Amino acid sequence: MNFIELTDLNGDPFIGNINELKRVFVNEKDETCVVGWSNNGYFEVQESYEEVIQKINARLAGVNRIK
Repeated sequence: MNFIELTDLNGDPFIGNINELKRVFVNEKDETCVVGWSNNGYFEVQESYEEVIQKINARLAGVNRIK
């Protein structure tokens, strides 16, 4: 399976399956959000939109971790 690690706004890392990811967007508070890993809407993450997309693309290309 294809998993990436992101960081919530509290600084806690969490792992999500990118096959279940539905959407990545930036909300009105300029926070990056991911949809599809929860039944309760979306998660706000510390990573920028570009960083999330880069992690997704890297994982799909077979790279396990980007620093």
